[in-house]
Amino acid sequence: MLTPEESRALILRLVEAMNRHDAEAATACFSPDISNHGRAAGRDGMASIYRSLFQAFPDFHFAVELLLVDGDWVTAVYRQSGTHQGVPDLPVLGGLLCDVPPTGQQVSVSNIHVYRIQDGLIAEHRAVRDDLGMMQQLGLMPATSHPAGDLSRPAR
Repeated sequence: MLTPEESRALILRLVEAMNRHDAEAATACFSPDISNHGRAAGRDGMASIYRSLFQAFPDFHFAVELLLVDGDWVTAVYRQSGTHQGVPDLPVLGGLLCDVPPTGQQVSVSNIHVYRIQDGLIAEHRAVRDDLGMMQQLGLMPATSHPAGDLSRPAR
């Protein structure tokens, strides 16, 4: 098992590679039989996922807001940002952008990613993203009518 500092360093190395749009360096952080959202993906599958993300958002960026280490598990809270300028080849981001022409709109949404570390590499990955917020920011879904931040009034 890695120390908490080593686990943090592994995830930061992954984020740095993603922010450089270096799919090969990012996938080097994963075990050869990486499981992504409960499905076998392998390093080649993860590289294809990253290339599709970079295709849809050429300026894709993750800002680390929080990293928590608990044994073999690391939880990361990220701020994902980018400009929708392409159509991904794979159904990344829940498949919501498949066949959607680029909007040119910028997005900035929160993500929570959970990683299981085994033998010094990421063996399992899962994530929860604000896909609704992304779609609203892209202008592909209407924004909520409730005033943002005003929780003193009930929704209608």
